[in-house]
Amino acid sequence: MRFDLALLAAASLLLLCACTNASGVSVHSGQVTGDVLMAPVCPVERVGKECPPRPVAGAAVVALDGDAVRGSTLTDTAGAFSLTLPDGRYVIKATNVGGYASTATERVVVSDNPVHITLIVDSGIR
Repeated sequence: MRFDLALLAAASLLLLCACTNASGVSVHSGQVTGDVLMAPVCPVERVGKECPPRPVAGAAVVALDGDAVRGSTLTDTAGAFSLTLPDGRYVIKATNVGGYASTATERVVVSDNPVHITLIVDSGIR
């Protein structure tokens, strides 16, 4: 019985330490998921002929807290990304790949609730 209590106390301490930073302040994290799309993708858009944005594979996605980068990743082949960040306010910025490097940004608040965003970068087609 005494061993069980010691094991329970050790597990509780480990769990508590996992939720705090070096200063002992509680740190929670949340998930930001999203898609990076590119538009326009057709040189001429005609009525009745859809030309939806296309996914951008390999786009760089960063989470900014002011000028500091707090997380980064690349989109997968479907243009999807996922970032796990400490609770707070961020600007999520995606940069297109290829010859025409454009960016798209969106402000998010990370908390216990997951956030999903869609960023549309400019393809450069006019």
